[in-house]
Amino acid sequence: MKFHLHVGVIEAESEQALNEALTIARCEARVLARLAPNVAVLERGDTQLVIAALRELGLHPKVMQ
Repeated sequence: MKFHLHVGVIEAESEQALNEALTIARCEARVLARLAPNVAVLERGDTQLVIAALRELGLHPKVMQ
């Protein structure tokens, strides 16, 4: 049994969009779980990496805390 206390959830419009975001941030191998094809659970730090990578590309992800 594993407990992850500090996780982030990323929900994208599609599975392809999610996969692209994870690849850009080099986090695709560190996904803790896929709740749906377009929803991934990552450690909070990895979620921050995805957000930063998308912002560097000029995108504006909606971030909820």
